[in-house]
Amino acid sequence: MFDLAYNRDMPSAKFESRLTKSIFQKSLESTGIICLALFECGKITLDSFFPRQYSFSRPYRKLLGLEIVEWPKRNTFLENLRRLKKQGIIEKKKNILTLSKVGQSLIRKIINKKKALSQKWDGKYRLVIFDIPENKKWSRNWLRKELYLLQYIQLQKSVFVGKHPLPVDIIKDIKKFGLEKYVNYLLIDKLYDRSRLKHENFH
Repeated sequence: MFDLAYNRDMPSAKFESRLTKSIFQKSLESTGIICLALFECGKITLDSFFPRQYSFSRPYRKLLGLEIVEWPKRNTFLENLRRLKKQGIIEKKKNILTLSKVGQSLIRKIINKKKALSQKWDGKYRLVIFDIPENKKWSRNWLRKELYLLQYIQLQKSVFVGKHPLPVDIIKDIKKFGLEKYVNYLLIDKLYDRSRLKHENFH
């Protein structure tokens, strides 16, 4: 029987970053497909992913323990399912998969970021300036990654400019990580030197 052992409380930053990039891409990895399906549907049985009547499902059903037969070889979908469970993003009870509370919160944040990118540009630029001390290095790196995901361009070491507003989730996290006194977020009408904005999103 397929076993999804779990001994973590929160997903790792590396795994969260990989999952975010997967959902941002047009062609999703199976981790992104599973999470988005569970976010939309609430819960899904394993049979829903691999219906009995289709021949392509048989190897998957074997490994999942949905049919008592010999186990097939290694499979990427099942490995990603295990990783999602290990990272605390999904939960499995018998034949039913659901997002955990951590998973629901994470996928909601990722979707909000994606929605921010899909909004029509209002013609104004967002400038993020920060001076985060070395003892908060992890938070500083986290903020940079979030800005890159939102297609912000780095003008200087700690100065980024973008077209899209920061989602509410990121602003809340800035406060949660105690960074509000180190970060300035400005709305500007015009950039006089656009020569450094060599990026497809600024053309």
